[in-house]
Amino acid sequence: MNKYEVRVTQTHVDYYRIEAKDEDEARALVRQHAIEGDVFINAKKVDTIKRSPIVDYALQLTETGEVIL
Repeated sequence: MNKYEVRVTQTHVDYYRIEAKDEDEARALVRQHAIEGDVFINAKKVDTIKRSPIVDYALQLTETGEVIL
């Protein structure tokens, strides 16, 4: 049996609702809430769509765990 390193990409898309004065502020507030974890911003997640995982590649490994190119 051979050993392989296999990369799988898994993503999802979140949808938020927020009150803001314009599009730029809405983007900035949701970025601050979702990425930086600012819990004081009143952004409400209203939906999440999970995408199917994609197998990106499989690389054979040596006995010591190094990738064979």
